[in-house]
Amino acid sequence: MIASNITFNIPTIQENTSPGVCVEIMMDAQCFELPVQKNKQFIGSVTLEECMKSKDKTIENIVSTGFLCIHHQMHLFDVLQVFKSSLKNVCAVLDQDGTWIGILTKNHLINSLSQTLSIEQIGAVIILEMSAAQYSTNELSRIIEGEGSKVLGLWLHRDDDSSRIKVSVKINTSNVERIINGFDRFGYDVVATFGDDDYKENIDRKFQSLMKYIDL
Repeated sequence: MIASNITFNIPTIQENTSPGVCVEIMMDAQCFELPVQKNKQFIGSVTLEECMKSKDKTIENIVSTGFLCIHHQMHLFDVLQVFKSSLKNVCAVLDQDGTWIGILTKNHLINSLSQTLSIEQIGAVIILEMSAAQYSTNELSRIIEGEGSKVLGLWLHRDDDSSRIKVSVKINTSNVERIINGFDRFGYDVVATFGDDDYKENIDRKFQSLMKYIDL
């Protein structure tokens, strides 16, 4: 998935756009910050709070310098890194000529990320702990498929003070006993499992934990 697949196409904010109009656009788009253009060049951004406090001013008077821009072909995970490195909640999406396509918000990115990570698909999650040298996507997939299941999603986490990594694997079944036994036979350390019922009941909590893992 790339940036252009999840981009909002909303009206462009110009330096002479009124704060009131900006508020309406933000409310319709459900975002709280927008990039601002002047002579087709980006000059900064405005927030919903500033626009609501400054309805008697022009956008040019309240714009904050600095803005995020990403290429429309940038991959979702690269966009995630851009947001991680910035305090901004919105970025402008540009085509190969630098022309405005739309915007991408952090909340929209998180929603798209949840789809990419197969969070809403039925299945269970198995968390393994291992050394970085032991990790092999092909090996883990082979063990799971050997027990008649499929990998729906996989992601990694490393604690700052540890040389070991945790691997969370989403599989297409809630019956994990055979797969756990398979991991045991090959010397993998299973530290936690989440069945489908538990997974659906606690989806919000677990997704927030995932966001902490990637330090968004």
